[in-house]
Amino acid sequence: MTMQHKPTSLFVVVLMLLFSTYAAAQENVGWPDIDGARTPEPNRMISGQPTPAELVAAERAGVRHVVNARNIGEFDAWDEAQLVDALGMSYHRVPIGGPDDLDREAVAAFDQILTEIGDAPALLHCASGNRIGALYALRAAWILGEDTESAIAIGRAHGLTSLEAPVREKLDTGA
Repeated sequence: MTMQHKPTSLFVVVLMLLFSTYAAAQENVGWPDIDGARTPEPNRMISGQPTPAELVAAERAGVRHVVNARNIGEFDAWDEAQLVDALGMSYHRVPIGGPDDLDREAVAAFDQILTEIGDAPALLHCASGNRIGALYALRAAWILGEDTESAIAIGRAHGLTSLEAPVREKLDTGA
């Protein structure tokens, strides 16, 4: 009789663990109010340059990763990486200065960061969200195999605006 209960008990424990993992992945973050920010996915917020107060609020909301797509030297009002680190979050950078930097190497690095982050809550930014959207669009096409229009739609949902024409050109030429 105990032999029959062991598999059932183990099955129940496994189901409980799977449900709790699923529930944790589906949990939405109580995102801070960041002007112009968007949340195209439950655990992703795309914004322009966050302020120190917004980063503190993001950490308190449960954000664990900050991804910065601003170019090296583009912003130096304060040390974002140092603040993110001091708050206990992980800082990631894919420096994009303009359309020429939106190459397969940068998109592969971005994909690697997203893979590392997984479902953990993350704030992704540049100056406006446009470069993040461009990276999402190119990743959708070059890595995930989406067609051009689907990739552009994904990019727009993630902040793509003025870089749409160069992104389309890259998708059309395979550059």
